[in-house]
Amino acid sequence: MTYGEAVARLLGLRGGEMAGMRPGLARIRALLDAIGNPERQFPIVQVGGTNGKGSISAMLAAILAAAGRRAGLYTSPHLCSFRERIRVDGRPIAEEDVADGVEALGTLVARLDATMFEAATALALDHFARQAVEIAVLEVGLGGRLDATTVGWPEVAIVARIDHDHQAQLGHTLAEIAAEKGHIIRSGIALSARQEPEVEQVLARRAAAVAVPLAFEGRELRVSAAAPPTLEGQRLDLSGPGWQLDDVRCALLGVFQPGNALLAAAAARALGAGEPAIRAGLGAVRWPGRFQVLGHDPTLVLDGAHNPGGARALAASLRAHFPGQPLTFVIGISQDKDQVGIVEPLVGLASRLIFTAAAHPRAASPEALARVAASLDRPPGSTIHTAASPAEALALAMSAPRTPTICVAGSLFLVGEVLAQRPESLDILCGLERG
Repeated sequence: MTYGEAVARLLGLRGGEMAGMRPGLARIRALLDAIGNPERQFPIVQVGGTNGKGSISAMLAAILAAAGRRAGLYTSPHLCSFRERIRVDGRPIAEEDVADGVEALGTLVARLDATMFEAATALALDHFARQAVEIAVLEVGLGGRLDATTVGWPEVAIVARIDHDHQAQLGHTLAEIAAEKGHIIRSGIALSARQEPEVEQVLARRAAAVAVPLAFEGRELRVSAAAPPTLEGQRLDLSGPGWQLDDVRCALLGVFQPGNALLAAAAARALGAGEPAIRAGLGAVRWPGRFQVLGHDPTLVLDGAHNPGGARALAASLRAHFPGQPLTFVIGISQDKDQVGIVEPLVGLASRLIFTAAAHPRAASPEALARVAASLDRPPGSTIHTAASPAEALALAMSAPRTPTICVAGSLFLVGEVLAQRPESLDILCGLERG
């Protein structure tokens, strides 16, 4: 089996890119039992929530690597290459390891009718065991209670900011969503981002029920800006019970990243990482597609922002970094997402809105998105356009009347397609598997 055949087989499984669309733990447990329970061979950190869980996972893995710990990192979805999902010490899984792993799992996956995400999770955990990782950081795919990453007994559970997303699977109220996502709190210690009151109550009840100590941002954990943010990074003061780190540089931009850096630092301390490793890891971490700024004249900002909370955070970050500047948005959104909730926070900043569709079966039509924007309040003189492809949309954005800043948002699938065409991405996996 070749690498290409292996990835095609994985992505062709039930669920496809819709991780966790068949909730339940029976299949993943059976898969892991059959391959020797690799999840029992190393400590686990599980990272859930709605917005920021990937950034927290990447930050924590970078800190652990700086501390000399051999760390596995499992995230989803990928931007350009499936290999991005499974990393050891920052290095993506080799093509031959994907091919061998998928071939070895083949009969089991077919017999159990496992989903794509379940098979990928088993592949990742088996790879981590074979690579003798000292710790694994697992980003939840969807929810938490019945997600395939909810295996073993984590030493640390981290809950990022919880907001509305995937309501059809998780519930329509924040309390219902929090009950699903908070179920990752089951052992070790737990850390949470600043949450809405109803979410905080649900998480606190869950932690008390399973006797897990829980610390919240804004209570036991605190972060503040040590200096105004720049496009070169953010300088933060971080603190928790018995510890304080001042003037820590975080390489990731966006108003949402200070809280994520705080949670990663707190988790790293709980796992034994010292101040030098925390400073080095946060200063060196890279996480493409999340308020990523590329080039100049014009400046290109890439942000997945695929739910209302993410769109609001993006709007706030744009105001902070590009105050008063005319902006062009290139936006593509999946059909099953809250399109009004994503577009509405952005239209008030837009001089031009260009709607397009990623090459993905779930992508909403540009025309439908344009109708959503036309129904919302917009600045006088702002214009709405559609483009059949991301390449066409970017070409239109670059044409007159070009704005100093162009922002691509609404979907990680869209961001991945744009990144794959950028020369700046040659040092990440988008440069390895173009097309």
